[in-house]
Amino acid sequence: MKLLEFLTRFKLTPAFSTRSIELVYPHFERENLLNWQKKGYIVRIRNGWYSVSGRITTERHLYWVANKIYHPSYVSLETAFAFYGWIPEAVFTTTSVSTLKTRVFDTPVGCFRYSSLNPKHFWGYRLIKTDDFGIKMAEPEKALLDFLYLHPKLESKVDFEALRFNTDQMRGQIDREKLLAYNKQFDSVALNKRVFSFTNFIYYDESV
Repeated sequence: MKLLEFLTRFKLTPAFSTRSIELVYPHFERENLLNWQKKGYIVRIRNGWYSVSGRITTERHLYWVANKIYHPSYVSLETAFAFYGWIPEAVFTTTSVSTLKTRVFDTPVGCFRYSSLNPKHFWGYRLIKTDDFGIKMAEPEKALLDFLYLHPKLESKVDFEALRFNTDQMRGQIDREKLLAYNKQFDSVALNKRVFSFTNFIYYDESV
């Protein structure tokens, strides 16, 4: 196996796993990965996951990597807010939710944060096609609910204003009926109160 052949094959996606290598090259020697990493041909993202150097160039590449290196997971929270245009600031950490424990991976290609979510709440994401692969991204309504669920101290109008949301953009993208229907599936009295306060904030701009 030649290095050029390897790089050409595995740069088709933003990242690749040792398992995917062994499916293609059953007798692959893992020492090659360390040598190629030292020479700068590839970068190690985390245990078992690598990327061809220079392959990751866009935010959507990072979203795809986030889906893969800690599974199951989908992009949500602040990163989803930025994706939908709800917050003005760039998000330098790719945020996701997972049924696994909360983890942070600070890697050569970016920082990835995963917040733990009960498996019964692991739904409400869509597959967004980009290039030749798909990204699991929270639907607008679910991204908001994930955030409110995981931030129980957010209760008042002052709290919500501090987040600097683009409320016009949110109103245009959030299906309010879907939001309320999804909220019911959480079956949480505390979350229900936060959702009520937040919907008052973005739809009526009243004191909450």
